[in-house]
Parts: sequence; C-alpha cells; structure tokens
Amino acid sequence: MLTELRIRNFAIIDALTLPLAAGFNVLTGETGAGKSIIVGALGFLLGERGTADLIRTGAEKASVEGIFDASGDDDLIALLDARGVDVDDPTTIVLRREIVSSGRTRAWINSATTTAAVLAEVGRALVSLHGQHEAQTLLDEESQRAILDAFGSATAVAARVREAHESVLGLAREMQSLKTRKADAERRADYLRHLVAEIDEAQLRADESLRRGRAGDRRDHGRIHRDRRRDRGPVDRAAICVTNREAADHIEPWRRAPRQRRPD
Repeated sequence: MLTELRIRNFAIIDALTLPLAAGFNVLTGETGAGKSIIVGALGFLLGERGTADLIRTGAEKASVEGIFDASGDDDLIALLDARGVDVDDPTTIVLRREIVSSGRTRAWINSATTTAAVLAEVGRALVSLHGQHEAQTLLDEESQRAILDAFGSATAVAARVREAHESVLGLAREMQSLKTRKADAERRADYLRHLVAEIDEAQLRADESLRRGRAGDRRDHGRIHRDRRRDRGPVDRAAICVTNREAADHIEPWRRAPRQRRPD
C-alpha cells in the first residue's frame, strides 16, 4: 500500500507531500488543479518514460518519492530479494526516482541505486494504475500469465512447471558447455597429432641436438674464414689458404712485382 507520496519540482509542483491513509482515498478538484500531475508523477516513479520537460521551470532536477507498506506481501519481498534489494523493514519500502535537465534519470529502492527496469518491475508489483486508456498490470505479460494461472487455479502447477523448465535450461547449458569442451579437446588432439607426424618425418636421432650444434659451428667458422679472406691482402689471405697451390697463386703477383727501394 502507498502510504506517502513526495513530489518536488515536477511540472508546476514546487514541493508536495501527500500522505495516504488505509482504505479508499479520493483526490478531487476542479480542472487544472493538478490531479493529473500527481498521477503522472506516480507513473514516473513506477518506471514510466520521463523527459526533461517534466522538470519545473527554473529547477535543475525533479524527483518523486513513494513510501509503501509491504507487510504480508511475501511475493514482493521475494522479488526484492531476487533483485538484490535489502529489506530490513517490510512496512517501509521506499522508491525514489529523479530526472535532471539533460534528461538522464536515476532510481533508488531503499537507498540502493537500481535500474529503471527493476524499478518498473517492483513498481508494477506495488501499484496498478488504471486510467481511461491505460492499465499497466494488464499490459504486462508476466501479470497476464499470473492472472490466467490464478483463474484456472493452476498457480502451484505453474510454479512446478517453472522449476522444471529452469532445470531443463540448466541441463541444456551444461550440455552445450560439454560440447564446447569436446570440440576444443578434438582440435588440440589434431594439433598434437600433426606435431607427432612432423617429428616422425624428420627422423631425429637421440644426439640430434648435439650433431646440429656442431654443424652450425662449422658453418659459422667457414663464414668467419671467408670474411677474413675478403678483408685481408693477398699475402694475408695466402696464410689461411687450405692448399699450397692457393698460396702460390696469391703470392706470385707480389713476387714478380718490382721491389720498392726502402728510403735510407
């Protein structure tokens, strides 16, 4: 039950605190007195779409707050618990929503921030708005199913079906997880089989690492010798030649060249 409604800077309302008593409450007044604004503020609190036009001229933000008594409403308490809202006192459930000049809205339930979707879900469980062309509860699919189940005295059966359906969904998710893990394992096995085939094709020996290391050393030494031969003169290159014939070929041009006389 809604016990108090607080409106601030909403449309033409500066500040309003509206206490409501148990039972039947009636708001009366002439046209333009603001009755529709109060109902609109309540709808905004319960999750209806809001724009910056709702803010009173000259104000930076508008806010609406409602205090509800949820005593004995176990379904509502369970819903709040499922949405992560702590309820210390079921007689005081506080919903609050505000909108700033940029059009951004924020919402709270019992001083804890929440989303507009959760606020609307909780609001539908607390209040049902009926107007000339609107009935929020009747437009909600969950509420429609609940009404149909209650009409057919099938609420308990619906709860069991819901639990069975959730169990089936859980098993389906687990099965999909196992299929994914199996596919990953098969891809890993194919990769490992490919590696084994490459190793077998290479015909490696037990001393393969040592043999390849020595072959690499010989290639490095050969490359070093070639570099040294390229950088030195004929006589120096002859010193590192492998055969006498190569040495003679390098020294012969120098032997035939006329000797230069040393300066005295």
